[in-house]
Amino acid sequence: MLKILLVNDGEGRTRLLRDALGAAGVRVIGEIEACADLARVLDALRPDMVLIDTDAPSRDTLEAVCVASEHGGRPVVMFTDDGRRDSLRAAIRAGVSAYVVGTVDGARVENVLAVAAERFEVERTLKDELAETRTRLAERQWVDKAKGLLMRLKQLDEDEAFRLLRTQAMREQKRIGEVAQAMVEAAGWLA
Repeated sequence: MLKILLVNDGEGRTRLLRDALGAAGVRVIGEIEACADLARVLDALRPDMVLIDTDAPSRDTLEAVCVASEHGGRPVVMFTDDGRRDSLRAAIRAGVSAYVVGTVDGARVENVLAVAAERFEVERTLKDELAETRTRLAERQWVDKAKGLLMRLKQLDEDEAFRLLRTQAMREQKRIGEVAQAMVEAAGWLA
């Protein structure tokens, strides 16, 4: 059963949301005001998802979204009356997985939550892949710099320089990028 934390920053919809969630078989494990210490509440309750009811997302509400989506990695769904494009954009950039304008009947709540969960997982996968790609690119740049140093200092060709780096990485039981970075940084100190 899905565990939900409700964050109330609006008027009127929270009770309707709670009823719709109950009808959908979703368990509301907590309900707090938007100004509460969200990180502490998230640690204590460990919800699967955070729902925010707001009339119009304020800066504080968007900050709460950032905390909720980054703190423990969970989807955030925002229910609001504010359909302005700039509000939508700000909410999505803050980490909202679903932005729902207007009232939502009980029949749609389950689908909204499912879409939010899937979108959150897709985004998390993309972020992880991007971070991995950036790391590999940075390591490759360090390796290229280290090869250049070895080629210049030891009069090696590119393949020999790479083999030397790889051998050193295996000897130290480190990634080749780490060894290359350490070598380039040490050479920087000596220059």
